[in-house]
Amino acid sequence: MTFQTLWYKTCLPSNVINSFLEDTKLFENHLEQAALKDNVIRPSSRSGEIYWVTNRHWIAGFCYHYILEANKTNFNYDINGFDNNTLQYTSYSVGDHYKWHIDTINDKPLDQIRKLSFTVQLSDPEEYSGGELQFLGDDDQLYFAPKDRGTIIIFDSRIKHRVRKVNSGCRKALVGWVEGPKWK
Repeated sequence: MTFQTLWYKTCLPSNVINSFLEDTKLFENHLEQAALKDNVIRPSSRSGEIYWVTNRHWIAGFCYHYILEANKTNFNYDINGFDNNTLQYTSYSVGDHYKWHIDTINDKPLDQIRKLSFTVQLSDPEEYSGGELQFLGDDDQLYFAPKDRGTIIIFDSRIKHRVRKVNSGCRKALVGWVEGPKWK
């Protein structure tokens, strides 16, 4: 299985991104420090601010449409919805980052696991420097996700990835995970 077969790129319309960013103003005052598994805060591994967005928010429907399309054309995984019925709005300011990790979680109930992960680029690339979403392929080759505003990157949750340190400005993204039955 090569890296290229494990990700899918598409793009949300600009007016959809603008509307969602308008909605984020409602929860900007409720952002919390990004944590690792089990709510452990370790800024040396992950820093930034997050807010949990329910899957009942209208943006989830747009994202799920593209996830289903990517799954149908690229992955063909048995999936059944967003992990914990939420998406995560993430804001990375200067110095914020997320070290190499995978999105699978071993302590989830045995019948459900994360299969697909996604990131929606909400910021224009000109609004920040650094902060690149980077993947590590099976061949140890490094790959960079496009930084175009509105781009949705959908990838296998088992792929190692990171967000490099933001050097200037602020990178905003919407991320989430889709789960399904245990691999057979």
